[in-house]
Amino acid sequence: MIIALYNLGLVIYGWLIQLFSLWNPKARALFEGWQLNDVRGRKDIIHRVNGVVTTDFELVWIHCASLGEFEMAKPIAAALQAASSQRHVLFSFFSPSGYNHAVLETNQTKVYLPLDGRDSAKRWHAQWQPQSAIFIRYEFWYHHLKTTLAANIPTFALGVSLRPNHFLFSKLASPWMKMLKKLNGIGLINESMTALAQNNGLNNAFVFGDSKFNRAFDRTQQAHTPHPILTPWLQQKPTLIFGSAWMPEIELLQHFAKSHPAMLKSWQILIAPHDISAEFCDKIITSLSQLNPQKHSDGIPSPAQTQVVILDSIGQLAQCYRYGTMAIIGGAFGKGLHNTIEAVAFGLPVIFGPNYQKFPEAQQFIDAGFGFSVSDATSFSRVLSDLMQQVNTQQGSAGAKDVNIRHPLSSTAKDFVETNKADIEKFANLTYPKANLYGKSANN
Repeated sequence: MIIALYNLGLVIYGWLIQLFSLWNPKARALFEGWQLNDVRGRKDIIHRVNGVVTTDFELVWIHCASLGEFEMAKPIAAALQAASSQRHVLFSFFSPSGYNHAVLETNQTKVYLPLDGRDSAKRWHAQWQPQSAIFIRYEFWYHHLKTTLAANIPTFALGVSLRPNHFLFSKLASPWMKMLKKLNGIGLINESMTALAQNNGLNNAFVFGDSKFNRAFDRTQQAHTPHPILTPWLQQKPTLIFGSAWMPEIELLQHFAKSHPAMLKSWQILIAPHDISAEFCDKIITSLSQLNPQKHSDGIPSPAQTQVVILDSIGQLAQCYRYGTMAIIGGAFGKGLHNTIEAVAFGLPVIFGPNYQKFPEAQQFIDAGFGFSVSDATSFSRVLSDLMQQVNTQQGSAGAKDVNIRHPLSSTAKDFVETNKADIEKFANLTYPKANLYGKSANN
């Protein structure tokens, strides 16, 4: 009965996407992507080994819902391909934002995953003929998963995050649980989640780790070209960075600026709004008029006199964390927390709102002592002033104002990311080939 309702819901969803595609760009992109699946397939893949095109390759299918899952999948794909030049990675997406912004490496291809259905799943699988499959996080489309298992190819779910009240543990999810038990392995992000999965009958669960940490750590190790305008400004004073900020975070800063004006004088602030439209940035400027914010796109004509810069462009925030002292991450006063790991990887303590429960790394950061959840202006002011005072005290003990002094929690944060990376190389070089050699798990 549940699968019949599931199928009906997907049919209705498909009709709605087709209808909305008449005027909605995202719906149109998704619908056109589904249509393109009718003509594309394995025959269209161009795989090169030592510069020579060959049709002799192993196709590894990795499904990512959107861009966040793609970022988790990138180090997995890189490790698998480093272990064998014969591997070509096929990334599938359900989101236009993921598909459009996914930057591929050599011998990688991206496609839209067709809407889940018995016939569409079988047709898509026949067109691409993957020789192994990896589902990132918890993208468990029933018919696609069932068709993949029927093909008897190595199949994994990696970077999976589960909570005690997860849908998979409900009676309604029994058809999915039955199939998940047949996977070669389900890689959870930590030991407690692995124990939870095993206690609920998923004996193929193992600790994989969180590949988001790998991606963030790798970025800290990459060569960095300083930005000619931002970098000198960031190095003037200790810097608070508001990452992916919405108005609730801006309002917290507005309140803090009024209640703690003296404390802010020795600091500067970089605001990277989640919405970089001119309208939203102007709204920030109006809200923080007492701090006289400057938009990055307008330049920083007087760096020494500029205390607040609004980063109204994309692609630069992650590297700005390299020069930051603390970060306030947006989203957790709304639907959900944005990326905290990028900031922590560079050693920044992070502050965020109360809606972080779907992001297990946030609780890990709180438990480790460098993550702080706040619920209102009062708790925000208390936490921020305490953290700022720790830096001010450290600078005072150094005998001079040194902007290169990191927050006392910086080393703890950086070490946490490095030690909690997923063991991707072990999976690529040991677990994955064993799956090819020995077939399905004992649960099959």
